[in-house]
Formats: sequence, structure tokens, C-alpha cells
Amino acid sequence: MSPIAEVEGRRIALKNLDKVIHPATGTTKGELLHYLASAADPLLGHLRGRPLAFLRYPDGPDGQKFFTKNPPPGTPSWVTTAEVTRHEGETARQVLVQDLPSLMWAANLVVEFHAPMWRDDLGVGIADRLVFDLDPGPPATIVDCRAVAVWLRERLRADGLTAYVKTSGSKGLHLLVPVEPTASRRTTAYARRLAQEAAVALPDLVVRKMTRSLRPGKVYVDFSQNAAAKTTAAPYTPRARPEPAVSTPVTWEEVEECRTPEALSFLIDDIPGRLDRHGDLLAPLLDPARARPLPTGGGRGADFGGGGEEIDEEDSGEGWDENGASSGEGNEEGGGAESGAESGENSGGDSGGENSGGDDNGEANGKDSGEGAAGR
Repeated sequence: MSPIAEVEGRRIALKNLDKVIHPATGTTKGELLHYLASAADPLLGHLRGRPLAFLRYPDGPDGQKFFTKNPPPGTPSWVTTAEVTRHEGETARQVLVQDLPSLMWAANLVVEFHAPMWRDDLGVGIADRLVFDLDPGPPATIVDCRAVAVWLRERLRADGLTAYVKTSGSKGLHLLVPVEPTASRRTTAYARRLAQEAAVALPDLVVRKMTRSLRPGKVYVDFSQNAAAKTTAAPYTPRARPEPAVSTPVTWEEVEECRTPEALSFLIDDIPGRLDRHGDLLAPLLDPARARPLPTGGGRGADFGGGGEEIDEEDSGEGWDENGASSGEGNEEGGGAESGAESGENSGGDSGGENSGGDDNGEANGKDSGEGAAGR
């Protein structure tokens, strides 16, 4: 019989706590849940109010992985959900992780947490954050992302915006910017413009298209996760990697001083000490007073570092539809949760979930009723 945990008055059946989820370190599901409980305060700050997508990996990174936006069968009635408009006016419900019991219920499913750049209370597609996902194509590494991140930081500063930075928990970096509530279509267009400028300013380092043949040894600046339908790995989420890597907020000094990928690689055991030393380095994103408006037109830094070269205004990247949502090739880095099918869930959701009587193996055996498989 599964142990029952009581979390703030809510009862949660915990299963397979001794199961190894991250084989490189032997990290068990129980240890993963302990980490998420210890990091709950800052993690919840970045999840609350944001309809989530989950990347589920109940058998670890080498087992089947699949994304879900639909609440899984057996979701407790006390877990908050929100009605979200998707394609062509259709609506569906998505989970909001608002409190510790909801966090631990979701953690019991073994998930990565992916969040949009908008909150439910502002309305679908009204962004309060801007994101750039810097994805290095091998043999490039996170070290090569450093110069791109600093260039974008200064370019944003020229437009009156402040960038904060975290590791993706995989290969690259995520830059996050607090903005006044703005239509996602506009934040996507602005981020696209800056990605194009970066490619002009740093032509030997930055690639503006996600075409795989162009990416070896370069950094792809992915602006697409600003689209309303897209999501990005949340701060402090564990990642489905052989080791229990975490998408970790870092200081700009750490970025600038990085000389090896290991310098910006953090596991679940590293996070409590970092929180003790730094607090939540992304806390300014939660303060409405830090938000600034996007510039009008090209912005004050429109010619920043551009070298006088013309930027192709029609270059929207491979597989982008008119809304800025990915319709084709996925981002190798895996920051976004949609794999080119951002709302491909059917109404059935996934079955065999831990809270509906199934076990971890049942979840991974293709019983997700059409959820997009994670290939990144």
C-alpha cells in the first residue's frame, strides 16, 4: 500500500519513492520530491497563476517522456485549473500549481514544470515576461552562450529593460525580462527583432534560424517561447536528464566568469545552499514595480551593435506560423514544452496516472491518449 502524505491538510498517495529516476547519480523519486518540497517557496512564486505544461518522465530520462497540458485523470478536486483558449477559439483546462499540496501532487507524477510568459489573471496572451532561450549547437556549449547573453543584456538595457538569467538545466541559458502587461504577439515580435540583431552583431557565434544544419558550433537565439501558446522550463524545475539537473537562477558575474560548462551546471543538492547565499535571484520578476514597457518602433537601441548591416524583416525562422508559434522543427535545447505541437493534446489526456490507480510504468507505456512525445 502506498504511503499517504498529508500536506497542509491535503492527503496525497505517494508511490514508488525508492525508484531511481536519475540513473547517473542514483537519485530516487523520494529524493526528487524532497528537493521540490525544499525549493517550494521560490518555485511556487514562478508557477502561480500560470497554466502549466508538464513533461512527464516517470521511468527517468531513458524511458518514454511525454508532454501534457490537460489535467491527468484522477486530478484531485482541490487542484486549481484554468480554462485556456487554444486553437481557433477552442478552450481546454490546464493545471495551476498554486500551493504546496498542488506542487507535491504534481511532483508525484515525476514532471518538469513548463510555464508560459503570461498569467491567467492578466488573460491568455498578455505577457508579463520576455524570454530568450540560448541554445548551443555542439560542439558549442553554455560557455559560448556567455557572450550572446551579455550582448542581449546590454541591448535590452539600451531599451530600458533589465534581463535576469538562469541556466536551462540542459545545455544553455534563459534570459528573462519583466515587462508591463503586453500582448504576446508584440513581445514575440520584439524578441525576434533582437534575435536578428544578435545574428548580425555576432555572425560567427549566433544563428537566427533553427535549421539543424546551420547550428553546429553556434548559438541559436530562440525567441519563439514568447508566443502565447508556448512554454519555457520554469525556474527551479528539475530536468529529465541522467543527472538531477535544475534550471537554476545565476548571477551575471557567474555567467561572465564561466570558462567550463561545469561552472554553470547545478543539481538538486546544490540549490538549498544557493538559496541560502543568494535568495531567489529571479525575485525581481515577481515585483510589478520592476516591469517596464517595451519600446515603440525599433527602440532606443535599434542600431546597437548591428554593424550597419540590413536585417531581414521577413526572416521569422524555420516553421513559424503567423502567430509566432512553432509549427515544425523543435528547439533542440528543450526549453519549450510543445515540440512543434503546442496544443496537440486530445480531450482524453493521459491515462494510468499515479493518482488514478496506475503505477509509474503504466504512465510511460504510451497511455497518454495522444499527448506529444518529447523528443528533445
